[in-house]
Amino acid sequence: MAGRDSAECVYNFLKTHINAATFRGMVWGGADNVLEAGDLTPTILAQAETARRLAPADKVLATTVQDSGEDPTAAHGVRAQYVLVRVFDRFQGYGNLRVVRIELMRILKGFYDQFDSGAEQGGLQIEYRGRTGYRWDRVYNVEYEALTYGAQVVFKED
Repeated sequence: MAGRDSAECVYNFLKTHINAATFRGMVWGGADNVLEAGDLTPTILAQAETARRLAPADKVLATTVQDSGEDPTAAHGVRAQYVLVRVFDRFQGYGNLRVVRIELMRILKGFYDQFDSGAEQGGLQIEYRGRTGYRWDRVYNVEYEALTYGAQVVFKED
């Protein structure tokens, strides 16, 4: 399944596609800790951190993919959709985040997919739009970095 919008396409690619296997190998739990935004919990982070203590700490704890909205464009039937990919870690500094960020930028560069039939949207090509750099979240007690991607999407017009 590709997806019904840009975020779902990116999520499915990162979670299942062969070209994202190296990326998944950099995340504790692999595809299990590639999550949609809102699915990440303190328990998931704690479990990944506990598991990581038993082995080398060269993997990030989790990654989330978030639908970050949509805007109309000047072109009729074309909208801009935005996707945030966040990489989370604890107490490892920026090193693990940087390595995963570089891999994400490599595999998502020029990423192209087509929406599922019935989505009433055309194909999309993801473009890198920017990143936050290193951040700290006090609520989850995590280090993270967020990467922003955008896509121009053609919608079926009646």
